[in-house]
Formats: sequence, structure tokens, C-alpha cells
Amino acid sequence: MTNKTDLKIVNGVPMMGSREIAAATDKEPKHVVRDIKAMLEQLGIYSPNMDCNDFKGFLIAYKEHGGRTVIDEIWLNETLSMTLVTGYDANRRLALIEQWQEMKVELEQPHITALPAPRETHMNNDILSLARVVAEATASATMKAVVDIVGIQKYQPAVEPVAAIAPPAPEALQVSHHSPDNEQSEYALVSDLSWACGLSDAACRRLATFANLPTCMTSGDRGHLMIHRDLFMAAAQALLDESTPPTGKLKRWKHPEFGGFTLRLKSENNDGEAPR
Repeated sequence: MTNKTDLKIVNGVPMMGSREIAAATDKEPKHVVRDIKAMLEQLGIYSPNMDCNDFKGFLIAYKEHGGRTVIDEIWLNETLSMTLVTGYDANRRLALIEQWQEMKVELEQPHITALPAPRETHMNNDILSLARVVAEATASATMKAVVDIVGIQKYQPAVEPVAAIAPPAPEALQVSHHSPDNEQSEYALVSDLSWACGLSDAACRRLATFANLPTCMTSGDRGHLMIHRDLFMAAAQALLDESTPPTGKLKRWKHPEFGGFTLRLKSENNDGEAPR
């Protein structure tokens, strides 16, 4: 079974893929695979001819490429994931820890099976007619009550048509709190995009992987991840439009494929709390 947040469940154990680890730590996927292989060899739990049924906290997915069988992705449990990033810098370690916490919270949320869409019937017109009758009766009763209270003579002015109430506008993605003087570059750091749109750093990296957005690094393989600004903002707005807002005590938005995420909106008071 695979969770909506790219978290694979094997024998009840959550597993995170190397691509997800790469997105969380601003590293190239091939370099993460290289680091994982080196770690597993040092731990003495990996060999090219190992038994696939011998589960030791990791899984390796293969694919055919150029007539050869190569590693496509490696999945690690939480213990091996934390062991892997022990050799990474503090920012990358923190990013992966936050990613695991966010995914485990998503696993703890109850998954409600979507109800089938109701079938259209010929009762729609009858329901609309009934609604009009109720609205007219309510308006008439209200006018009569006002006349009785203030003692106005039985004079009924022409009733103005009731203006239709426009539905609430969909929630708009927040924009940056400041506008730089210089023209913005085509690519932006994850931290800048997080501040601009309200998503957490981890959610921004997940969205880049989920939507297959163009990315680059600030200074080679060891630099920081940068994402195409305009395409990211368009993807973030589409994600918000297709997601279900939080209800009750829950503070997480819900997308049928992307999964759960938190969002700092323009309508919220600026109390200094950072999005998670």
C-alpha cells in the first residue's frame, strides 16, 4: 500500500523513498541512492544478490535502462533514514525530520471513503420552486411583523426584488509580504517560495516533486534547491483550488492525490506562527 504522501507501508512499517529524501534534503536523487548504497554496505545489510524476501528495513526497486537492470529507487524505514542523514548538514537533517513528522501525521488522519456522487433527478426544479415559495413567504411574514409592531397603516409598498447573494470567492493563495525592488529571477529558493505562498518548506519540495516542476541548484550538487517561480505559484494555486479546506479542529488542507498540508492564508492574523 502507498500513502498519498509518497510513504510506502510494508508489513505495517512506514517507508520513505530516495526521491522523497532527495526533495527534502535538496540533493540529486542519484546522489541519495549512492549515499544509501554506501550506508547499507557499511552496515553489512546489502549485497547485489540478497534475497528479496529478507526484509531488513529497506526495499530496492529496479528498472530496465539501456538494456541493463538498474536501481530505480530505494525505500528506507525511519531508522535507516535518520542514519543516512547523520552525515548531512544540520539543515538537511532538520528538513528530513520535519518531512517524516508531516507524513506520520498524515498517516494518523482517518481516511474517509468518498461517497458516490448523487444521481441527478427530476426533483431539482421542484426543490427550486419550493425554495422560492419559502423565500417569498418569509419576506411577507417579516413585512407583516414590522407593520404590526410600528402600527403602520395597511399600506404595502412595492417589494424590491431580492438581490442574489454571490457565492463566496474561492480562497486565493497568499502573495509575498514584500515586493523586491529588483526584477525577480526565474528561479527562487524554497524558503522564498514558502514565505510567498504560505506552504511549509517540506510541502514546497513535495509539490515540486509531485508536479514535476523545473528545478536547479544554487551552486552545484551541494547547493540549495531552487524551483521555477511562475510554474510553482501556478501549481500551488491549482493545489489549493483542488483541496478541501480544514474543518473542525483540523488545521490541514486535504488533496486527493497530494495528501495533507498546512497553509498560512492572507485572511489569518499575523501572529508570528510559522506554517508547519
